Amino acid sequence: MVRKYERGPIKNLLKSSTGFTAGLILGGLALDQLQHFNPAVGAVGSFVRSGVVGAWTGVYDYTKNNWAGGDDEQTAYLLMVFGSNIMHFVTFWTQCLIHTVFDFWPTNPLWSWTQAWRIQNPDEPTNRMKLFKTAMVCLFNQLCINFPLAYVGWKYTDVSSKMSTHPDDIPTFNAFLKMMAVIAIVEEIGFYYGHRLFHQPFFYKRFHKMHHEWTASVSFVAIYADPLEHIVSNLGPVMMGPYICGAHGVVYWFWLWLAVAVTIQVHSGYHFPFLPSSEFHDFHHLKFNVNYGVLGFLDWFHCTDGMFYEDKYKHLGERDRVFFSLSSKSEMTKQLSVAKVGGAMKAPIANKGSCKTM
Repeated sequence: MVRKYERGPIKNLLKSSTGFTAGLILGGLALDQLQHFNPAVGAVGSFVRSGVVGAWTGVYDYTKNNWAGGDDEQTAYLLMVFGSNIMHFVTFWTQCLIHTVFDFWPTNPLWSWTQAWRIQNPDEPTNRMKLFKTAMVCLFNQLCINFPLAYVGWKYTDVSSKMSTHPDDIPTFNAFLKMMAVIAIVEEIGFYYGHRLFHQPFFYKRFHKMHHEWTASVSFVAIYADPLEHIVSNLGPVMMGPYICGAHGVVYWFWLWLAVAVTIQVHSGYHFPFLPSSEFHDFHHLKFNVNYGVLGFLDWFHCTDGMFYEDKYKHLGERDRVFFSLSSKSEMTKQLSVAKVGGAMKAPIANKGSCKTM
């Protein structure tokens, strides 16, 4: 069935993940330029970079001397294949298990406060058997997909020649910001179109339907996917950007940590203060055929975010931003919905034209 939706308001796009990410990148680039004119700013930048170089040098030297027999190539292999997968594993399970405690025992007095920021079904315990099955699929994907793919990529492609791990090759702050901008854009493009591909009927019923067993998402759903979808839609977009940029190992590790942490957050079912908003993707799990991307600019471009901003869901669209307040989710909804004209809610900003979406 074909339905028409208005394109989401540009003001909401700029207040959401797209605007927040763009602000960080532009702010970082401005800071990088400022350090050329202000010695104090330059000193801070140099201090931060020297700290990163020192920390990575420690990791590199320890691996080289204790595990790689003093060989630089073997050190790079261990850091990029084993090190990155260990970091993925630790980040994923630590973050997911913390959320699982909140999900299993939501009314426990020690953390019942978390339910104030739960998007769907607050105070309702999560189905334990269903979550256990989901976690086991995630474990399979990490051990049987992530690691072998990293090994094959390092051994049988030119990744090892493009991506250095030596401390002397760590990029400048300016180069790091440019790489992160490219990496984020590549990931958004790859994920959006890969995700939409798996929503086509042929692929959906064979592969992607598993991921959508959860209409109220939880953290483990982040990589709860069929192996083919996990490779094409999850791993491919994340790994392609660093490969295109020839990113240094330290940049790849940072990006991998960030991608895993944000993916878990947007699947968590919680919209905690000072963390990326999970409203946009949570709505995708609720309605299936909208909000395919991560940052949102391709959804805006293709008009696949329109339902999210319809009047009956307007409170969700307005909340799609970082909460710089400890106010609960319901209090934020009230604060964002108080604007009235003649006793009625303000109508959404008019958009130029509409699009069709499946």
